[in-house]
Amino acid sequence: MDTQFTYKHFVNENTFSLLDPIFEATLLFAVLLLIIVIVKKVSIWFCLLFASLSAIVTGQLLWFSGIIADELNIEGSSKGFYCFVIMLLIHCAAIWISLVKSSKHEKIPQYSEEI
Repeated sequence: MDTQFTYKHFVNENTFSLLDPIFEATLLFAVLLLIIVIVKKVSIWFCLLFASLSAIVTGQLLWFSGIIADELNIEGSSKGFYCFVIMLLIHCAAIWISLVKSSKHEKIPQYSEEI
């Protein structure tokens, strides 16, 4: 098993692909969050916190992969960009579902007038 980090190990067909597994993992976590929100009632704050932190980290990762690809004078991987966009859409859906679930079960207090 060859585990050296050399140019030939993270460039496939003149495309920078070293960070593709990390983008796939963040997409997997986004799908996992969506499944948890669908199956179980999750706090909107937890959903917002997780979605915003993962979007920030993945956005920075996408930015830095572009910088690395530019410095190496090769193409950036489009897989990372598409994973980022799909992850953002999944997070928006999870937040929306969490909002709908939290507002559906909210009870409005009924006051009766007692004389």
